Amino acid sequence: MLFGGRRNEVFDEQYHCFSGAFADKPNLEEGDKVLLPSSAFEQLARLQIEYPMLFELRSAKGRTHCGVLEFTAPEGNCYVPFWMMQNLMLEEGGVLSVKNVSLPKATFVKFKPQSTDFLDISNPRAVLEKQFRTFSCLTVGDQICLPYNDKRFYLEVQEVKPREAACIIECDCEVDFDAPVGYTEPDYASRSRATSEASSMPDLPAPLKALSAAKEAEAKAKAEGNFKSFAGAGSRLDGKDLKSAQAALLEKMPQQPPASESSKAWQSRGMSCAGDAAAKRAAGAAGGGAAPPKPVFRKPNTSKWAKTNKAAFSGSGNSLK
Repeated sequence: MLFGGRRNEVFDEQYHCFSGAFADKPNLEEGDKVLLPSSAFEQLARLQIEYPMLFELRSAKGRTHCGVLEFTAPEGNCYVPFWMMQNLMLEEGGVLSVKNVSLPKATFVKFKPQSTDFLDISNPRAVLEKQFRTFSCLTVGDQICLPYNDKRFYLEVQEVKPREAACIIECDCEVDFDAPVGYTEPDYASRSRATSEASSMPDLPAPLKALSAAKEAEAKAKAEGNFKSFAGAGSRLDGKDLKSAQAALLEKMPQQPPASESSKAWQSRGMSCAGDAAAKRAAGAAGGGAAPPKPVFRKPNTSKWAKTNKAAFSGSGNSLK
């Protein structure tokens, strides 16, 4: 058949398929490339084909696409990554058809991880960019294998655009992920409700619970205006009851005097209380009269002469002669 002045020939051969372990090439499992015999290279060189070389692999139970790594396989055989043999449902030595194809550049790919362990990868984008350097194309329905951190992660190709199979070599492709197999969405409503209940009724040790109760009682007393500072009872650090001697010592400790007695004490020492001065000014303004002058703080006379009731420098003079 003539097309455009050239003979349109297609490479389509059948080989016995073996995994990469038979070729002693463990790196073959890290991508989607196969090993073909040298006769395949000679035949492809005579054909008008597009590069990079891409092939369609067909078995009796499946179909996928791949690239070629080397033409070093024995005649009549080809070596394929084991995960591709699983997709094609092939056993060692099975018959595989290899045909060269031309695929468009991929613009969109959607994957579905086959295990929730894939969520443990901190940066999946960087992992995919590194691992896909050894891949040539993607086909809908395939489960590709990504070795990472001594583990093998399997991703199912759910969607590929613009066609069901596309080339990913040097392309700008958008990637999306579906929920992994076995993944369940967390119940955020019940979790927030449990968190609020735990915060309202925390499971605290007995000393911390007692301390929390004391703080709540103190706040309540402040709100009601019945709070008295340093009016609580003593407590032991070990949580035991106070001894009788300790309780009696607490009872003998001086209590804080009322506010009225404190004001009287300040006035007796020659000092005025700010609260009383403010009340007097308010009373003068309410009576229509002039506000009383602002009280002046008078420091009490606490010198040794005041204590002895003697005037300073009041003695008689003496001569040294």
